[in-house]
Amino acid sequence: MYRNNPSAWYFCEVRNEDPNTVAVVGAGLTGLVAAWRLVHQGWRVEVFERYPQAGGLVATFRVGGEELECFYHHLFTTDREYVALAQELGLAEHIRWLPSTMGIFSAGKLFPFGTPASLLRFSPFSPLDKLRFALSVLYLTRVRKPDRFSGVTAWEWIRRYAGRRVLELVWGPLLAQKFAERQGDVSMAWLWKKVQLRGQSRGAGGLREALGYMDGSFGRLVRTLAARLQERGVTFHLAQPVLTLRPTEAGLELRTRQGLRHFSRVLFTASPRELLQVARDSLPQGYQQQLARLEAAHALCLVLELDRPFLPFYWTNVADDSFPFGGVIEHTNLVAAERYGGCHVVYLSKYLFANHPLWQASKREVFETFLPHLPRLNPGFSPDWILAWHLFKAADAQPLVTCHYERQLPPMVTPIRGLYHCSMAHIYPEDRGQNYAVREANRVAALISQQRPEPARGR
Repeated sequence: MYRNNPSAWYFCEVRNEDPNTVAVVGAGLTGLVAAWRLVHQGWRVEVFERYPQAGGLVATFRVGGEELECFYHHLFTTDREYVALAQELGLAEHIRWLPSTMGIFSAGKLFPFGTPASLLRFSPFSPLDKLRFALSVLYLTRVRKPDRFSGVTAWEWIRRYAGRRVLELVWGPLLAQKFAERQGDVSMAWLWKKVQLRGQSRGAGGLREALGYMDGSFGRLVRTLAARLQERGVTFHLAQPVLTLRPTEAGLELRTRQGLRHFSRVLFTASPRELLQVARDSLPQGYQQQLARLEAAHALCLVLELDRPFLPFYWTNVADDSFPFGGVIEHTNLVAAERYGGCHVVYLSKYLFANHPLWQASKREVFETFLPHLPRLNPGFSPDWILAWHLFKAADAQPLVTCHYERQLPPMVTPIRGLYHCSMAHIYPEDRGQNYAVREANRVAALISQQRPEPARGR
């Protein structure tokens, strides 16, 4: 039997008739946390992951000897589920709450943004624009449920209540950078929750924001969780994508490059698109259609190692759709550059769909597309500042939350007996993030255990 050995080439079939076994497909944070809960609830668990490293979007690489996420991450003060998990694993003391700053590039200039004072100084807005922007954001932070926003697009709501200029100068370009040609389809419920959570992470009066970061990267929690799972007998099959999944009389059959495996339960934590790929022949037509409607944008993240600071803000929204990227996250404006050997770390973020030329482009082509736009943000920038660069790609990284999304979302219990699905697509109304991966993992693990059959009683 293949066990933690990606180089194994032979094909075999292993039957497991134990009714208390679960295969977890996907070793991202959702899969790892669900496996952790299931093990504690008495299940035997095996984890299958297509990549050589666990962590999913929390995968890491090294800069200056320190681990760093391939895709930028931070915590909000409202991320209680993640903090609770860190406490459970003895890692809470490694979370640092750090002051954050935000900027925006709009109308050809860079401005501080995100506080009442910065709004007053935001010259592209007229006094009426500033008032409408402030009142609309205040209103969004006060609403407690998404119901009134679910059936209207963000584009329509902003234009009506915040005004055309607010849409053109701030929200419109940001929606375009996040969702490309699908910007007009995004539900206002998605933007409402983004605004609300961001507001809750600020102190009184919205004057200061604190964000959380873990010493040694959030990969520290992933590595700790994986190690604890292995200590409890969980087997990891890394670099082993599941090729097909189908029901059998005894349970569920998974096929990987190494052979067939049989389990009584399977938790699939990858995207709806991937579930369709591996189980299309077994899923009812109606459920296939539900999955197919759950679309998602892909992510490109170009990470620059610079010899000096680039911008004065941690997070800069590029509200200009002539840029090939929409976000500049200068990680070392949150965490000291000394942790990375003095390197200043900058993420350039782009969301796009599979038909975009940059998704198929080479790493060098993406780098050369992004590079000429950096002097527009900092006129003093020179390519000589770049010590190294890295490009990371992630498919299905940003679910497209359309109107009445809650009605489209299939239940975690699929029509195939014993098969459960829990992915980023199931996070609603919040946007995807580590905290909500933990929350949904807790939910689906409890659901699996609630549906465990009663043991047979003797006569």
